[in-house]
Amino acid sequence: MPEVLPGQASEPAQGQDQDALPGLRLTPPRRRPWAGLLAAAASGALLSFSLPPAGLWPLALVSLAPLVALARRARPGRGAVLGLAFGVAYFGLTLSWILLFGELAWTGLVLAQAASVAVFGAVAPVLWRDERPLGSAAGLAAAWTVLEWIRGAWPLGGFTWGQLGSSQVADPVLLPLASWGGVWALTFVAALVNALLVVAADRVMGSDRARRGRGGRASLGVSAAVRPFALAAALLLAPAAIPLQAADGPALEVATVQVDVRPARRLDPLGEDRAVARMNVAVHRRLRADPPDLAVWGESALDPGASDPGVWREVTTAIREVGAPTIAGSIQRGPRGRLFNEALLFDPSGRVADRYAKVHLVPFGEYVPWRGALGWISALGQIPYDLTPGEGLRVLRAPGLPPTGVVICFENSFPSLDRSLVRRGAQLLVVITNNASYGFSPASRQHLLMSRLRAVETGRWVVHAAITGISAFIDPRGRVVAEAGLFEPGILRHVVRASGALTPYVRFGDWVPWGSLALALGLGAAPRRRRSERGEPDPLPARPRTLVILPTYEERATIGRVLEGLMALPEEVDALVVDDGSPDGTAGIVRAVAAREPRVRLVERPRKSGLASAYLLGFRRALQEGYDLAVEMDSDLSHDPTELPRLLDAARRADLVIGSRYVPGGSVTDWSRARLALSRGGNLYARLALGLPLRDATSGFRVYRRRLLEHLLGREISSDGYAFQVELAHRAWRDGFRIAEVPITFREREHGASKISRRIVLEALWLVGIWGLRERLGLEPGPRGAG
Repeated sequence: MPEVLPGQASEPAQGQDQDALPGLRLTPPRRRPWAGLLAAAASGALLSFSLPPAGLWPLALVSLAPLVALARRARPGRGAVLGLAFGVAYFGLTLSWILLFGELAWTGLVLAQAASVAVFGAVAPVLWRDERPLGSAAGLAAAWTVLEWIRGAWPLGGFTWGQLGSSQVADPVLLPLASWGGVWALTFVAALVNALLVVAADRVMGSDRARRGRGGRASLGVSAAVRPFALAAALLLAPAAIPLQAADGPALEVATVQVDVRPARRLDPLGEDRAVARMNVAVHRRLRADPPDLAVWGESALDPGASDPGVWREVTTAIREVGAPTIAGSIQRGPRGRLFNEALLFDPSGRVADRYAKVHLVPFGEYVPWRGALGWISALGQIPYDLTPGEGLRVLRAPGLPPTGVVICFENSFPSLDRSLVRRGAQLLVVITNNASYGFSPASRQHLLMSRLRAVETGRWVVHAAITGISAFIDPRGRVVAEAGLFEPGILRHVVRASGALTPYVRFGDWVPWGSLALALGLGAAPRRRRSERGEPDPLPARPRTLVILPTYEERATIGRVLEGLMALPEEVDALVVDDGSPDGTAGIVRAVAAREPRVRLVERPRKSGLASAYLLGFRRALQEGYDLAVEMDSDLSHDPTELPRLLDAARRADLVIGSRYVPGGSVTDWSRARLALSRGGNLYARLALGLPLRDATSGFRVYRRRLLEHLLGREISSDGYAFQVELAHRAWRDGFRIAEVPITFREREHGASKISRRIVLEALWLVGIWGLRERLGLEPGPRGAG
């Protein structure tokens, strides 16, 4: 007799059953919802200090933990509110420099980014399983990673600022991991470390509570936390062993040109463009005495005003005088008057040899989405025209230069663009940017973090050329080897090397977020384990009182034989027939049997009221009359009365005994393949949806112990037919009762028609799916009733 034993509980059940004192209701602790919101907001604010200007990167390894602790056991709605509070505080401080463009821009962007954290808060309780804390921690890290990835792609092409992984650029031990999994790997590890700290804290506090209750040693709490702490330490230290390839290609000296545009801002727009172009020309000419192999001007060095013939001539003349290839940012007019943000590659003669047009424009910065519909927002007047995205990424090539990938400003925050350029042959990466509008805010320093990440991800030198600073040279290890400060005009020079090697991240791409998505979906789809074991049921009397409940509708041909078989059993069971107004005279036959056999009783109902209501009526009668056991059984001889004693014997060790067709020794006779497939498929569906370790959850041949019936009837039963059987079995298993399956032979009825219908099947499919979904959402699977 195979028995479904209770699973290992994270903690043994203690105290009385929840129904032992039904009249007692303890006053719940007073909830302080604002305390949780304030804690979530405080942890979000703390995380912002991991990024510039503070740059306290270790904070990112602990500051997410409070949100995890608060949201994991909350309702999804509450978790979303907690996540929103965290996100508003985090992004509000991290993106404070957006206030330079107005409160509306800051508010809209902060709320849009905080929405992803709100989703995380809602998802956290769905993924968290108290019985699987380490797996749950990995699931939450995966969810955070996936949501950052989605935030970086949607809506309007995404926004990646404030990635958790970007805070770890200053960690020389963890940073090499980016060469394998990109910034997403850093994000995953940082989020996982936070979640593991929560697990460790749980174990310390749980062991401490147990110690106080049982007089144990204080060291138990520390030892319980060793495993998650050790795993967190391994995650943080292991990347140090990752080798980073040094660039081994040709060396070349690169010079960046940086100016101070502030004096030009007093002029009209075209005048400002011409002044900025001439500033770059003046600084560039300093290179004549010692020309580099490549010169780089920042984004917007040659904006529309620079197209003035005289100014353009000055530009090309200066480039020719120095005699070095030069990359410069420029707004260029294309076909049909469209404007493009371009990187122009001038050859040493001053001729434009190649060009790249920016493909990933800044929404509400370089163009206005839905401009017609949003025209009522006066602040959008600051963006007088819309730029047009380029047709695709392009590696710039010129004689004497290695293939060079150029990204323009905002594009550098998207790792996929730099990766694509390297896969297309780029051996050197150049970032041209214009952060002048951000002044001395943290924006420029935060942007530089992204170039450092791109260097490690791609194994390339990165030339970060900002028109007003910060300009920098970054080696393939992510180290800044030379830097020019904000608004400091001048030239920054360094020798870099080209490289043709491909990092694992370049080869395999965004496998971390894809893997995280699979992990999160898998953990979310996994059913929750059962609650703590209730222990073995109390011993039954030597001859337990047993009531067999027999629902009938048009069972005239079989009910007499069923009752005869039951009355012949040595166990002396009683029978309660619940007839739903059978037109064939079923009730008359039962009345005749009851007249000569006092152990048989009849309840007549005027119309068909369903299988579930008949059994529930019988269950209540069994409890009212003091029966120890209640039996479900068909009245059409599909269930052989002579097999009941084996089920009753198993009930001495289990709360619910199911006569199973599908455990070893069980069988079905005279069913078509389609009917058998439907039955087996329904049971498989129930196992997968609900996590039930039962082979035959839909069987209608069962024995219930009294304590289980008392528990089940304290809650509303919401189903009928197949779903009724699944619901009772699921509740019994989920709530820690012992279940056993005993093999039986199910015989297809010889008389009458099966009561199964399409409606019953569809109801079962629908309800089982809903229960499974509610379980995964951390909600009760059915409606809560009294008791």
